[in-house]
Amino acid sequence: MTTTYELEQRQTRRAAQLLASSGEHSYDPDIDIDWSADLEPGKWFVPQHRCTLYGTQTWHRMSEEQRLLLSREELAASIALGVWTEQMLLQMVSRYVYDRDVSTPSVQFALTEVADEVRHMIMFARVVDAIGSQVYPTPTRIKQTGRMLKSAAPVSALWALVLLTEEMFDRTQREMAADESVQPLVRAMARIHVIEEARHISFARTEIEARIPELSRIELSAFRALLAMSVQTFAGEFFNPLVYRRVGLDERQAMREARANPHVRETFRWAASRITDYYSSIGLIGGTSEHIWTRLGFR
Repeated sequence: MTTTYELEQRQTRRAAQLLASSGEHSYDPDIDIDWSADLEPGKWFVPQHRCTLYGTQTWHRMSEEQRLLLSREELAASIALGVWTEQMLLQMVSRYVYDRDVSTPSVQFALTEVADEVRHMIMFARVVDAIGSQVYPTPTRIKQTGRMLKSAAPVSALWALVLLTEEMFDRTQREMAADESVQPLVRAMARIHVIEEARHISFARTEIEARIPELSRIELSAFRALLAMSVQTFAGEFFNPLVYRRVGLDERQAMREARANPHVRETFRWAASRITDYYSSIGLIGGTSEHIWTRLGFR
């Protein structure tokens, strides 16, 4: 059995490795993205099979121009959730470093992560502007949930919540970065985010694994419930009526079709598969919570 000391040593070694990697493989979106390049006609903003209406009756009635516009607006809406996640991470990391020794590799990497996330938020905002969309407001329920979590939830729970979102974004952005049918600007954004977030994901996993053995049975059950409720909130807000309104669709009809779309359920399962397998392996999905993940289509 791994001791607390051994886990702490592992955290320190991993943080030192990630800190060195940050120095060698970090990016400046101002320089590493060609913001002056024009968008390419006929290219998508997310892969077309990831659009929420893909394969529905409404999709078949839409013109190609409308479909491309839908992909643009869905990218902008997903970026809004990404920015919210980055803001949560900034506040969580601030709580993490508050009473820790700034000379340690773990705290120094956490502060490096703050710098990464600030650049990412600005990059995301510039992408929304460059593709010709507008910023989407964070859904009220997600904002209210986040306000409570960032202040009251244990830091270990916040790592787990952020890891959940980051892993799903990582899966979708890896696909975008490799898809030549997607706009080059979007692919460049995705490549930068994937490379830098891989370090953040690794650090969060190490932190979580160090804390799981310390949880009592009651605490573990509460942890599972918190994650399941957060996934339920995310799933409920994933479909944004403003997206369909901006594309010129009947938003009620579009919402009904998107919620019932088997392609969307498959996207949920595909995007979440790595994190759900991982959470199951360390005990963060189980019991009643497993039914919630399955019912929502994430397993």
